[in-house]
Amino acid sequence: MRALLIIAAIVILFALIGWISFSSGPGRSSINLETDEIRQDTGEVMHEGSELLRDAEEEVTGTREESPPETTSPTP
Repeated sequence: MRALLIIAAIVILFALIGWISFSSGPGRSSINLETDEIRQDTGEVMHEGSELLRDAEEEVTGTREESPPETTSPTP
């Protein structure tokens, strides 16, 4: 029962942040997983995380290493 509640909470959370959408039509209902939205959001989180790590490194060492410019690979 606890696992079912956790799964329901996760589905509701994902729907609220836009990663899952629900639609219905005549005789058909569907649940859509918005993979482009997920990819974009997780990419932003990864970028912000790397910036935080660079800032922490700068504070610890007192210097900041220049990293090569980020390149984005095309997504299939």
